[in-house]
Amino acid sequence: MANTTVAAGDNGVAGSSATGLPAATVTGTLAGSDFSATSTTALRHSVCKSQKGFGSAVAASEVYSETQAWRTAYAGVEADSPAVTRT
Repeated sequence: MANTTVAAGDNGVAGSSATGLPAATVTGTLAGSDFSATSTTALRHSVCKSQKGFGSAVAASEVYSETQAWRTAYAGVEADSPAVTRT
């Protein structure tokens, strides 16, 4: 696991940033298998594809969200979905 949550009371928590969001410098793409980030905030990655209109194809675009102090039920679980390389 690249970004595991750490113990916080009885739960786990991903990193937080005093500077606010966005805290991570993100590079690459999930499709290119080189998506990486520099912060321990939780990154949730997905693909967005709009409906095509008037017969023209619409390419899928990658989107992600960044959450600081993301909590989980247990410590030691992966905070990112899917796992992201940390640089």
